[in-house]
Amino acid sequence: MVRASALTGYKTLLGSFGVDAKALLQRLSLPADYLDRPDLMIPMETKVELLELGAQLSGCQHFGLRLAQQQNISALGTVGLLLQQSPTLRDAMNTVTSSIGQTAQGLKVWLEESGQTAYLCSQYDFDGPSAHSRQHSDNLVASGFNMVRFLLAEPVSLHAVYLCGEAHASLTPYRELFQCPVNFGHDYNGIAFSRELLQRPVAGANPEMRGLIDNFLKKKQLDDFQEQLLWTITNLLPRGTVTLEKVADSVNMAPRTLQLRLSQQGTTFQHLLDRTRVEQVCTYLLEGNLSLTEIAELVGYSQLSALTRAFKRIMGASPRAWLRQRPG
Repeated sequence: MVRASALTGYKTLLGSFGVDAKALLQRLSLPADYLDRPDLMIPMETKVELLELGAQLSGCQHFGLRLAQQQNISALGTVGLLLQQSPTLRDAMNTVTSSIGQTAQGLKVWLEESGQTAYLCSQYDFDGPSAHSRQHSDNLVASGFNMVRFLLAEPVSLHAVYLCGEAHASLTPYRELFQCPVNFGHDYNGIAFSRELLQRPVAGANPEMRGLIDNFLKKKQLDDFQEQLLWTITNLLPRGTVTLEKVADSVNMAPRTLQLRLSQQGTTFQHLLDRTRVEQVCTYLLEGNLSLTEIAELVGYSQLSALTRAFKRIMGASPRAWLRQRPG
């Protein structure tokens, strides 16, 4: 899962090529406002698919690069705010490596130092096409470069760029952006720059502000935990039976640990699952295109009676009664 803010500017960029982003989202059975709530977590596969489709439909072979150039550190949410208050670039990089999971699950970021060179690298902990998408790799590396330049508020000269996947037919956009050798076919994405830059102060950093943001971030993690689970369940529902094990795996937790944490918060996995299903049922009911039996099957209830019981327990009325009570 990754924050929807990772696709900030996507609709605008598509529109500049005359592509209707709303129609594209509809084609993928996604709501029109899918990318309008930056804090929502969306499946990584969806981000990759949208980047690849953006390149195909726009005819822009370097769509991922172009999108990154329209984005800034705000795409990282509160983690980005924390980076801006780091004393030095090294502190900021350490914050990225320890906190990136809050923005992009499964993304591993690390900093290497060798001689006079520092390497900021990233790699996803999963296999398949998504891990080696040309557009996705380009977007990641360009975003990392943007982040370093933004934090130092000065031009940054790179020694080299490393990218997963095969070399692109046209290297000109890479050379114009990075102004250094670009190497393809690696197991990770990364940028190499002068190690001396790590000692530079982050422009405008305020230690007191960092403390406030750090405390806010820790509280936000607790507040957002159930919301994250609800969104995870929502995205898993169309793919088949949703189990505790599948959800725990999606949030990188052991099933028993997830159960314990939910218990400490006064709820259960089954309650969150039913709540998510019922929210989906409400959406389908308002659309009015499907029967209750069809809806029950879509949200994972084997029997219509099970849907009705869960709906009445959560909404206080049966599905049909709830629909009759809606205005208009």
